Amino acid sequence: MKAFIIMTCATFAFAASAIGCGASSSEEQRRAVIHQNNADEAAQQGQYGVAGDEQRKAEDAHAKAVQKAMDEGKPIPRQTRPGDPPVAPR
Repeated sequence: MKAFIIMTCATFAFAASAIGCGASSSEEQRRAVIHQNNADEAAQQGQYGVAGDEQRKAEDAHAKAVQKAMDEGKPIPRQTRPGDPPVAPR
């Protein structure tokens, strides 16, 4: 019985980790944009601690998006926000 419980917990832990890692590069980039917008709003309201935390989350999400884009063979996403002017390719 103890082995069954351990095996069940291990199976759920593996499934949970697989679900968390399933985000695509575009989903990670979307998260980066959301965190960046949250950082901007917090900074405008003078909540600099919150803004810093959100900025770090945005940078982490963007780094994950870049890594996943390289793994997927897609172009590396730029760290931009909605409404930013388009950037000319170099």
